[in-house]
Amino acid sequence: MQRALSSAAILLCLASCKKAAPPPAVKFCDQDLSGLWLNASDKHYAYRFCDHGAIIRGEFQERADDGALKSPDEPITFELHRTDAALAGVMRSHQQTKGGRDCPVDFGIDVTTCSPGSLQATVEVEAPITEECKRQLAEDGGDLPVARTEYVFVREAKGAGPGALHPSGGGETPDAH
Repeated sequence: MQRALSSAAILLCLASCKKAAPPPAVKFCDQDLSGLWLNASDKHYAYRFCDHGAIIRGEFQERADDGALKSPDEPITFELHRTDAALAGVMRSHQQTKGGRDCPVDFGIDVTTCSPGSLQATVEVEAPITEECKRQLAEDGGDLPVARTEYVFVREAKGAGPGALHPSGGGETPDAH
């Protein structure tokens, strides 16, 4: 009888044990990228992103010395897709052909490094396009090599604009110290 009770208790314990759910997959650059990002080498180039989880959309804005933002005459937009292994997508802009035709172009962009305050990305800066506004192909029908440039973007510090108080809390602007 005691053996039957012990066996029943073991079976009940085993039946009540649930297999632990696998941990959720960590996505590459799994942080909220919403907000304003600046080109680390020239803060006149600003990028406003809105993070929707799997898709990040954004736009380029011109930044004045006083921190004021202005959209350029020709909009430049971004659409990045987040996966487990990458954050990549396109920058949509325009480029002129050799004959002078203005063509819409999707330039490739890949985020290579991601930290809370900065992003590093390689961006296609020029595309081989035909007069028909199509990507030019190699003789064998494959893709031509593309020129990419590496950029570092830094998150704009909150309250870092003109008139912001010095971090000491002294009530004066940073230039006053």
